[in-house]
Amino acid sequence: MAFGPELVWVWKCALSSFTGRRVQRAEGANSALALSFGTSEIFISWASARCGVCVISQKERKNLFSSSESIPPITNALKSRIIGAELTDVQQIARDKILKLSFKKSIGAGFPFICHIIAEVMERYANVVLVDADENIIEAAKHFHTYDNTFRTILPGLPYHLPPRYNGISLEEWLAAPDAAKLSSVAGFGKKFLASLSGMPTEDAATILSSYYCDTNKSDFTAQSIGSYVTAAPLLLPSAKPLDEQETGKYLTLRSIGVASVEARKKRAAAVIQKEILRRERQTQDINDLINKNKSEIFKKYGELIVANLWRLNQNVSEARLTGYDTDGNEYEMNVPLDSSVSPKKNAENYFAKYKKLTAAADRAAQLLPKIESELNDLGEQLTLLSSISDAEDLSMVEEELGIAAPKRPQRNVHRKKEILPPHRRFEFDNAIVFVGLSAKGNRYVTFKTALPDDIWFHVQGVPGAHIILRISQQTSENEIERLKQFCASLAVFYSKAKGETNVRVDFTMKKYVTPIRGGIANVTYREFSTIYASSDYASAETNIKSH
Repeated sequence: MAFGPELVWVWKCALSSFTGRRVQRAEGANSALALSFGTSEIFISWASARCGVCVISQKERKNLFSSSESIPPITNALKSRIIGAELTDVQQIARDKILKLSFKKSIGAGFPFICHIIAEVMERYANVVLVDADENIIEAAKHFHTYDNTFRTILPGLPYHLPPRYNGISLEEWLAAPDAAKLSSVAGFGKKFLASLSGMPTEDAATILSSYYCDTNKSDFTAQSIGSYVTAAPLLLPSAKPLDEQETGKYLTLRSIGVASVEARKKRAAAVIQKEILRRERQTQDINDLINKNKSEIFKKYGELIVANLWRLNQNVSEARLTGYDTDGNEYEMNVPLDSSVSPKKNAENYFAKYKKLTAAADRAAQLLPKIESELNDLGEQLTLLSSISDAEDLSMVEEELGIAAPKRPQRNVHRKKEILPPHRRFEFDNAIVFVGLSAKGNRYVTFKTALPDDIWFHVQGVPGAHIILRISQQTSENEIERLKQFCASLAVFYSKAKGETNVRVDFTMKKYVTPIRGGIANVTYREFSTIYASSDYASAETNIKSH
């Protein structure tokens, strides 16, 4: 995705609402940083494929930074200089893709300390530079040496220099005498943006361009894309399509970062689950080998042969060929290994001890096998549900259950440890509550711990997936119940192996008709059920419910 200077001006106008507020927190992760002003935060990304600036919430920042692999060095410089400082001004430099955020705070005996964050949102040349009042570089997200960039050097201690400027016609000059032939040369706008305007009458193009770099109400601008080019304009431009996300900064940065972050975390969680699956598969194989290839009987036979032939055995021999009788009275011979350092009687005792030990181990293993097989089944179900998760908050609950969630700071004065519930999601409506299991334990929790007998239980037919519970109030109309059922069916498909498919069969019944079993697709059996067809587009179903 690409964008032009006109969009950076829109971002500058949005960030200007933060002037006069103080920075409470500065965080950095991977190729991005966030400056907190309370409940809202300014987010700046310098990753080449997703650079941009936008306003995010604390929750969004936590989700984005939760799987951070590295902390950029500029973070520490920001924390020591920006925290507690007041944002005094936001500027767009030279009508280019450069934003300058100015900060001031008092130090010592009230002396002001001034510094600036310069965000160069220029795709592959994107960078964030922290400079002092004299615009000397304090630190930068990316350092550029002379051999990296022939135009300028970005290193701490050196003066900051702007990138080369675009030599075009100023907007004011063009508006004074609109000329279609010179439209593509107007500075402060992207080429694709101006190319889109070239198909309009010159007067209309002038009206649109005059909306920028002035005091126009930017809330009336429409976020749109011209192919892979993103912009915002007072109206939908020719060949442009409206975006579903009106905050263009979020569209360019959070979308790709959020998806990449969630996918990276899902990959790590899947690796943990697969490792546990492999471990239990090996345990199962070992137990079956122990049970089916029981060596304890041979040790018992060795012991019995030694006892029967004690009178003819001598000490200090390592093996003896002994004669015995099977259960049918037939005679047989067998070579019996012996420990020459002990007596024949002690050899027999040792073999009987090994027999008892292996027999006891086989018995314990046989008792343990159902538990391991149940855990293996749960892990398979958990892996299926993990693949359907796309929400960072849902994923956090699964990570917590797996024990791979990011460590939290210990809370003070907390005497009772907070109970951690199995992973599940909850949707609340005016007249209903919906519960969704996000793992095998989460499924059991919502079905057999949370659900009431008359709640409605949903599950995709014949496919591993989430248990969905619908609890409705008595005042709910039949039409509303049908919409809620359709929503729950969509949820069941979304959180299942059938995600992405259409016309998927979803069974539903009262919870009182659902019985737990070991094994099977849903680890339950159910009766008195009906079937509904659904796809995994639960978001539109949820909107439909809330609109009534």
